[in-house]
Amino acid sequence: MPSARPALAAVVALVGFLLPAAPARAALVELTCNVNVQLSFSPALTATQTTASVTGVANVVNCLSPSGNYSNLQSGTVSDATGSIVSLGGVPCNLLATITGRATIDWAPTGGHTTFDFTVNTNPLNGLVTLQTKQTSGPLTGTTSLTVGAANPNLGCALGGLSSLTVPIGQTTFL
Repeated sequence: MPSARPALAAVVALVGFLLPAAPARAALVELTCNVNVQLSFSPALTATQTTASVTGVANVVNCLSPSGNYSNLQSGTVSDATGSIVSLGGVPCNLLATITGRATIDWAPTGGHTTFDFTVNTNPLNGLVTLQTKQTSGPLTGTTSLTVGAANPNLGCALGGLSSLTVPIGQTTFL
């Protein structure tokens, strides 16, 4: 029976999950929010199944706008995240992967919508370990965001494959 230790080690390595490169100059923080994320993969990733489709949902809450430019964005939901994942493979529950896709945040109480492209890279062989977005329409257009949080694989992934990752609590900063 394969050991779940490689997956556990990867999760522990991801506790610092998303650290940005040092900026050339300080950027203006437009908005900061708490976030929880659920990503699902179909089919489940295994040692040999290294690609899958991604769907996701998220809640964005307790938002604050240090710049004052987005004080009307207090919380939101993401219910239509779609994309793809490519993992390094080789071991069950391999968390060395790159996820790309597109999603929309539905903001409350304004009812506005922000569409964004996202990249989650947990494979240091592909560059910095990050969860980044670029907002392409709606409020926050042109900003980027960085999310910091710990990713957890689904229970039983050592036997059935990696079918989901959750970030139960994270912090997203829009610049």
